[in-house]
Amino acid sequence: MANLNIDLGDEVINGVRSLAVRHYGDTGDASISRVVASALEMRLLSIKLAEGCGNEIEEPVADWAFTNKQPAEQLQSEIRSWLFRGGN
Repeated sequence: MANLNIDLGDEVINGVRSLAVRHYGDTGDASISRVVASALEMRLLSIKLAEGCGNEIEEPVADWAFTNKQPAEQLQSEIRSWLFRGGN
């Protein structure tokens, strides 16, 4: 285990303390260390899972398109059938 000396802003420190209290019951050194270690582990895992996509994970983007150019003209029962597989 390594000790790291890093400078953090007040907002981040308060967030880490809040997580430590929520998950481990106190703001002791051991609890804060567990929060920081878990956060770093999650970040490294997310980078590993996103290999080939760069170092950052972006928001998913959906490109919605209708195959029928005039979906509003479909009958309600036809739409229900399409969405709910024959529901009334």
